[in-house]
Amino acid sequence: MGKYQDIEAGELSRTADKELNRYILVDVRTDEEFREGHIPNAIHIPHDQMEERFAELNPYKEQNILLICRSGRRSVMAAHVLSKEGFSHLYNLKGGMLEWTGPVTSE
Repeated sequence: MGKYQDIEAGELSRTADKELNRYILVDVRTDEEFREGHIPNAIHIPHDQMEERFAELNPYKEQNILLICRSGRRSVMAAHVLSKEGFSHLYNLKGGMLEWTGPVTSE
Protein backbone atom coordinates (compact mmCIF):
# COMPACT_ATOMS: atom_id res chain seq x y z
CA MET A 1 0.00 0.00 0.00
CA GLY A 2 1.22 3.52 -0.72
CA LYS A 3 0.80 6.38 1.71
CA TYR A 4 -2.90 5.68 2.16
CA GLN A 5 -5.81 3.81 0.65
CA ASP A 6 -9.16 5.38 -0.27
CA ILE A 7 -12.40 4.06 1.19
CA GLU A 8 -15.63 5.34 -0.39
CA ALA A 9 -17.69 7.26 2.17
CA GLY A 10 -21.03 6.18 0.71
CA GLU A 11 -20.02 2.53 0.69
CA LEU A 12 -18.65 2.57 4.25
CA SER A 13 -21.79 4.41 5.42
CA ARG A 14 -23.92 1.44 4.40
CA THR A 15 -21.80 -1.04 6.37
CA ALA A 16 -20.81 1.30 9.21
CA ASP A 17 -22.39 -0.81 11.94
CA LYS A 18 -19.98 -3.71 11.34
CA GLU A 19 -17.05 -2.06 9.55
CA LEU A 20 -16.25 1.09 11.56
CA ASN A 21 -14.82 -0.88 14.48
CA ARG A 22 -11.95 -1.95 12.18
CA TYR A 23 -10.58 1.61 12.27
CA ILE A 24 -9.32 4.28 14.62
CA LEU A 25 -11.33 7.28 13.39
CA VAL A 26 -9.48 10.59 13.14
CA ASP A 27 -11.48 13.66 12.11
CA VAL A 28 -9.18 16.36 10.72
CA ARG A 29 -11.76 19.11 10.17
CA THR A 30 -11.91 22.41 12.04
CA ASP A 31 -13.24 22.66 15.59
CA GLU A 32 -16.46 24.21 14.30
CA GLU A 33 -17.04 21.51 11.68
CA PHE A 34 -16.36 18.79 14.26
CA ARG A 35 -18.84 20.31 16.75
CA GLU A 36 -21.53 20.51 14.05
CA GLY A 37 -21.41 16.75 13.61
CA HIS A 38 -18.92 13.89 13.44
CA ILE A 39 -18.80 10.11 13.32
CA PRO A 40 -19.17 8.76 16.88
CA ASN A 41 -15.90 7.96 18.72
CA ALA A 42 -13.75 9.96 16.29
CA ILE A 43 -10.54 11.50 17.63
CA HIS A 44 -10.35 15.16 16.64
CA ILE A 45 -7.04 16.56 15.40
CA PRO A 46 -7.44 19.39 12.85
CA HIS A 47 -5.30 18.79 9.76
CA ASP A 48 -3.35 22.02 10.29
CA GLN A 49 -2.28 20.74 13.73
CA MET A 50 -1.33 17.21 12.61
CA GLU A 51 2.43 17.92 12.37
CA GLU A 52 2.46 19.11 16.00
CA ARG A 53 -0.01 16.56 17.39
CA PHE A 54 0.63 13.31 15.46
CA ALA A 55 2.21 11.77 18.58
CA GLU A 56 -1.29 11.58 20.10
CA LEU A 57 -1.90 8.79 17.59
CA ASN A 58 1.27 6.80 18.44
CA PRO A 59 -0.69 4.28 20.57
CA TYR A 60 -2.60 3.39 17.36
CA LYS A 61 0.41 3.30 15.00
CA GLU A 62 -0.05 -0.38 14.12
CA GLN A 63 -3.82 -0.14 13.72
CA ASN A 64 -5.92 0.98 10.77
CA ILE A 65 -6.41 4.75 10.93
CA LEU A 66 -9.30 6.22 8.96
CA LEU A 67 -8.85 9.94 8.27
CA ILE A 68 -12.00 12.00 7.85
CA CYS A 69 -12.66 15.53 6.59
CA ARG A 70 -15.45 17.32 4.73
CA SER A 71 -14.63 16.18 1.18
CA GLY A 72 -11.50 14.00 1.39
CA ARG A 73 -8.85 16.62 0.57
CA ARG A 74 -7.60 17.62 4.03
CA SER A 75 -7.59 13.99 5.13
CA VAL A 76 -5.17 13.23 2.28
CA MET A 77 -2.86 15.98 3.56
CA ALA A 78 -3.07 14.48 7.06
CA ALA A 79 -2.27 11.03 5.61
CA HIS A 80 0.94 12.40 4.08
CA VAL A 81 1.99 13.89 7.44
CA LEU A 82 1.32 10.62 9.27
CA SER A 83 3.06 8.58 6.58
CA LYS A 84 6.21 10.70 7.02
CA GLU A 85 6.03 9.90 10.74
CA GLY A 86 6.01 6.14 10.11
CA PHE A 87 2.29 5.37 10.12
CA SER A 88 1.55 2.79 7.45
CA HIS A 89 -2.05 1.63 7.96
CA LEU A 90 -3.72 4.79 6.67
CA TYR A 91 -7.10 5.14 5.03
CA ASN A 92 -8.82 8.19 3.55
CA LEU A 93 -12.61 8.57 3.70
CA LYS A 94 -13.05 9.48 0.03
CA GLY A 95 -15.94 11.92 -0.35
CA GLY A 96 -15.68 12.76 3.34
CA MET A 97 -18.58 13.90 5.46
CA LEU A 98 -20.28 15.29 2.34
CA GLU A 99 -20.96 11.72 1.22
CA TRP A 100 -21.20 10.10 4.68
CA THR A 101 -24.73 8.86 5.46
CA GLY A 102 -23.86 6.74 8.47
CA PRO A 103 -24.17 7.67 12.16
CA VAL A 104 -23.28 11.21 13.23
CA THR A 105 -23.16 12.82 16.65
CA SER A 106 -22.60 16.44 17.69
CA GLU A 107 -21.34 18.17 20.82
